[in-house]
Amino acid sequence: MGVDWFRRQSWSQEDQTEFWHRLRKAREQNRPQYVFIQGFTLLETGPQYYASAIELFDYVIDRYSDSIRFVQALSAKADCLAASGDIEGALAYYERAIQTMRIKPNNQTWAWLDFVWIVATNELSNYYETALAILDEFGSQPPLFPVTAFRFYGSRALIQSACGLTDSARNAARTALAAADKEVSGLRYHPKLGVIGSSYRDIRERLAAIV
Repeated sequence: MGVDWFRRQSWSQEDQTEFWHRLRKAREQNRPQYVFIQGFTLLETGPQYYASAIELFDYVIDRYSDSIRFVQALSAKADCLAASGDIEGALAYYERAIQTMRIKPNNQTWAWLDFVWIVATNELSNYYETALAILDEFGSQPPLFPVTAFRFYGSRALIQSACGLTDSARNAARTALAAADKEVSGLRYHPKLGVIGSSYRDIRERLAAIV
């Protein structure tokens, strides 16, 4: 079975020409979805495509603010910027996504947790107060996956520790490390989904020091 025309893992001039040609023939309401999926496919393919992915996300951001893909494009562009080392740029787009989610609660992404994680792991103290407030605002439901719980409680622990909230930080760090140690997700048909394995070794060491 061939790959969908909007899931290309290469982005040659020929790929681009064919993509935009087919997009023009697509229904208007479907276009933001196709552009977003193509951008996200390039994002996942590798760093060599980050710039092209950002161009596609910008296409959605600039033209389809009413689409559910708008907040996803904001968040995905932030992911690209973060992976490219542009931390301030990433935080700005995560914040735009978060603000959109406040206005449109049905349009959710992980932008809020990604924002907090970057703040916590990079020790961006000028954002600590904002990050803790975001955790309280968006983290009311128990994290579903071990990796989500690890990032949620790990972020809280790192920030609280830096702010001198020792007891709270220690409790959050214990919860984060317990999530990291889980070998199954708890989902019957996807037992390894969201399991951390050997990832985040450096953050685990920082959390263990807090404990």
